[in-house]
Parts: sequence; C-alpha cells; structure tokens
Amino acid sequence: MIQLTAPAKMNLTLEVLGRREDGYHTIASLMHRLSLHDTLVLTPIPTQAGQIHIEVEGFPVPTDERNLVWRALKWVGATAQSGWHVRLIKHIPPQAGLGGGSSDAAAILKHFSPSLEIALQLGSDVPFFLNGCCARVEGRGEQVKPLPSMPPFWWVLAKPQAVSVSTAWAYAQLNRPHGRTCPSYRTSATDVIEKALLQGTIRTPEELAPLLHNDFEAVVLPMYEPLQRLRTRMERLGALRVLLCGSGAAQAALCLSQTEAEQMAATLRCEGYWAEAVHLER
Repeated sequence: MIQLTAPAKMNLTLEVLGRREDGYHTIASLMHRLSLHDTLVLTPIPTQAGQIHIEVEGFPVPTDERNLVWRALKWVGATAQSGWHVRLIKHIPPQAGLGGGSSDAAAILKHFSPSLEIALQLGSDVPFFLNGCCARVEGRGEQVKPLPSMPPFWWVLAKPQAVSVSTAWAYAQLNRPHGRTCPSYRTSATDVIEKALLQGTIRTPEELAPLLHNDFEAVVLPMYEPLQRLRTRMERLGALRVLLCGSGAAQAALCLSQTEAEQMAATLRCEGYWAEAVHLER
C-alpha cells in the first residue's frame, strides 16, 4: 500500500500576459503550497494488470479516464505489471482554483516518475507541484523557479457550495492578444512580490496584503454575484485582503492570526459556505 499527500496551491499573483499560437496562455504567477491537501491511498492488484479502480471520498470527481490520477498512472506506465485500487480522499474542492486535480496527478508522478513532459500533458499547474513549496511560474506553467517559502500566514478559503467557474470561459473573458505577449501586460505584480520575498521584507500579513494580485478578478467577480457577496462578507469579518483563487470559484481571505482565520471559517460554514482555515506551508 502506498499513501501520498497532494497539497492545494494558491496564486499569490496571477498575470495573464498573452495567448500562444497553440491556444494556451502565457502567465506569470507566484504560487505557494497550502496546508489543505488530498490523500491518495494506492493498493496494487497484481492479478488485474492494466486496470485502475478509483474510489472517491469527499468532494465528488470522475473516477474514469477524466480523472488526472487515472491518466497519470497510465502515462507513467504504473499499470504495465499491476492494476491499482486508488482511494482518493478529496478535501480540495474541484473547480475552485486550488489545483486539487493537478496536485493529485503530481503526487503520482513524484512517486513513480517525476517527468516534466508528462506533467505538462496532464495540466499547466502540475509542474509547480513537482517543485517545492513556493515558486515563480511562467510560460504555460513549464517554467518553474523555486523560491524561499513565506512565513506560515493564515487564510480562510471559501466558496458558495453551488458555484463553479469554467477556466476556459475565464481566460476567454480576458481577451489577451493572440500569438504573442502584449508589452502592456508586464509582470509587474509578480516581479514586485518575488523581489520582496528574496529581500525578506514580507514578515507579516500586513506586508503581504498589498502585493496580492489576480487578473481574473476584473472579469470573474462582476459576472458572479454570489462571489461578490462572499467577498464583502469576508471583508466585514476582518480579512486584510480577499483574493480570487486561480480563475475561481474559491476566494482566499488573508487573516492576522490562526485564531481569526478559524473564527471566520466557522462563521462562514454556519452561513452555508464551504470554508477552511489554512496556512502557507514551509
């Protein structure tokens, strides 16, 4: 039996710089791993070579070839000599911008074969999860520059239960230029936070808050009133800054302390939201 941990991620900055000829977008992002994680328990079945059986607990996700765990096991050749039963315990909600599916796939790659080529085929976020806790990510996700981890600041992740945001739709709304990187979309936010991180000037949540940035906020939030209401509620509960997670639908509230984060998460859960208090991993 093999047990693997797959952490969620947060984009502390997310800048979409242009649209490539292959249809993917060029990004610049400062990504950081979170304490929230999925768990994968893999049991070999020697008598069923080539077969994969996925059992899901928690948030529902596909259990067939649409699941990135299924694809990762196939592509690394793990099923050549044995079948596998995978118990996938999902604590990271899907379609929330937290990278849960990508992290699950990366956990498989890290155990069997940490291939960048396979990682990119599985998804643009997968390479990040092969490279530590904190990194600057560029290109379509293949350029990963590991950076020092931040202090373990506390956040509240939350989303309305029934809201999801299509990543393809969100990218389309940005209307970035095709085939090149537009000079007007410079990586200013990512440059600034990377410099501050390397200089050691991010020591408190208050110093981090003004550096957070996500291009998708300008196009996603106006179209989803439930996300606007949630953001207002998190701000009124004391968030230093509320940041959209990836292209949504989760949002992250930066808090002053663990106590404040846990209190906010409990309040939001009582109001019907999915909410978890988490911290940046080191």
